[in-house]
Amino acid sequence: MELSRQWCDNSDCDDFKRVGTSNLQVFSYADQRYYCTTCRRTWNVDKGTAFERLRCSHLEVVETVAELGERVSLRAAGRLKHHPVNTVLDWLEVAGQHTAAVGSHLIRDLHVPHAQVDELWTFIKKTRAPAAE
Repeated sequence: MELSRQWCDNSDCDDFKRVGTSNLQVFSYADQRYYCTTCRRTWNVDKGTAFERLRCSHLEVVETVAELGERVSLRAAGRLKHHPVNTVLDWLEVAGQHTAAVGSHLIRDLHVPHAQVDELWTFIKKTRAPAAE
């Protein structure tokens, strides 16, 4: 876990959102928790992400949601990954909420109709540099 780009997320702390201070320590490598020596609070590495309260590995959740993106049914995804359908449905809901939040943050102050947004995305997909392999 890398501490150089982390900050204390407690708004009452004197070092709130200060990057590069020496107030952070790793509280638990096993549970992936940080500790602030200023305010004495701990928090999980995944706080504020789509993985915050999930009990499975990140890879397993991402693979399952990716299967749903490939039009695999909920029941089939659950069977393939050995999880109940309701668990897969919860993962899909969390992923949808975070995708909507990221989308609203990245695509804002654009006053275009729906058709133009679709054309904009097509343009972005075509002009994006290919991923390095």
